[in-house]
Amino acid sequence: MSQVRYEPDGRTVLITMEGDDDLNLGMVGQELYDRLIEYRDDPELWCAVITGAGERAFTAGGNIKQRAQRDKEGQPASAGFWSAKPLTLISGVEFWKPVIAAINGHCIGAGMMLAMACDLRVAAEQATFGIPEVKLGFPPGGGALFRLPRMVAGLGLAAEMVLIGERISAQQAKEWGLVNRVVPREQVLDEALGLAHKITANPPLAVRATKELLIRGLELTFEQHLRLQQTLSNICLTTEDAREGSQAFSQRRPGNFKGR
Repeated sequence: MSQVRYEPDGRTVLITMEGDDDLNLGMVGQELYDRLIEYRDDPELWCAVITGAGERAFTAGGNIKQRAQRDKEGQPASAGFWSAKPLTLISGVEFWKPVIAAINGHCIGAGMMLAMACDLRVAAEQATFGIPEVKLGFPPGGGALFRLPRMVAGLGLAAEMVLIGERISAQQAKEWGLVNRVVPREQVLDEALGLAHKITANPPLAVRATKELLIRGLELTFEQHLRLQQTLSNICLTTEDAREGSQAFSQRRPGNFKGR
């Protein structure tokens, strides 16, 4: 039975997609989104790592066989076109806590859309990446065509990936700017958790303000961005953590941050 495991450990939570098959198909859905909101709203948790169960896949996307069955039964694809869609990590819900993808294998379709919605990506050497929706007769969703051109080094690379629909290797993904690090498969989770622990050693409110500035800055003018930066900086400077950060720095010791 498929499930999303949710394992808090200190300030970090490990979220594992465990599908009915070794490709973890169909795991990017409501249960995962609910767990991510649980993490977002828990003041004790400051960073999340998402991975896939087993060694073969992060998640190879949606279950195409189930989609084909629905099509065979004549369920109209456009039935809910004008219905309000729930906001998720992928579709634009405000999410200023950091999320790291530990990509242990194939990262395809919805899996890649999930990975691109994360802040950092660590990939296994054997991992592959692809957005093959065009081969199935429809354009990629999940914000893929918005995020991909902003992540890779050039619009042409994004076009190559989505118009041809073929997979690329982990090394190509790193060269293109899609992943931060490529490591042996057995080191993927430790590497991602290590990054999480480095993040959670920092004041969490400053981390969230910094993430917000990074993301909103892609769409703001320079003047608007500077104004937002000034506002968020002034808010952070009033916190206990900012005072603790200055004291810890002057006393040459790790900070004892509390998120307030």
